[in-house]
Amino acid sequence: MSELRFIGFRAGPETFLVDIMAVRQIVSYSGSTRVPTAPEFIEGVIVVREQAIPVIDVHSRLFPGHAPASREPLVLLTQTAAGMIGLKVQDVRRVVTVNSEELLPAPATIRGIRGDFLVAIAPHDNEVLLVLDVDGLLTPDEQRQLAGG
Repeated sequence: MSELRFIGFRAGPETFLVDIMAVRQIVSYSGSTRVPTAPEFIEGVIVVREQAIPVIDVHSRLFPGHAPASREPLVLLTQTAAGMIGLKVQDVRRVVTVNSEELLPAPATIRGIRGDFLVAIAPHDNEVLLVLDVDGLLTPDEQRQLAGG
């Protein structure tokens, strides 16, 4: 039995989890700068420690067409196969520790909706938490665009 640690955050009506090892930093979000030639899925860029980081709005990515909440968002700076990206989220809930045996596989019919970003379901403290693969939030083509290829 191995324990897995995740960062829990809200995007839309749900709480999602990402591997704590993928998150490098959490920063306040005061807006991003639109870049005219950036791919459509990129909201803009922010500069953190002299590095330009593309930002993806997780709410609009996972719940297209739904109005985002009015809270002050945060950005999770995450390391992906395509490099560092920022995930704009509504709020960061907590660090969650889950035993690997407690994770339930995501049903194939759900995983196939858009990519394989949903990797598991984690029942935890009377909640159903959705485990995301940060790399899976981007299609292979989007990853290539961010990596400059």
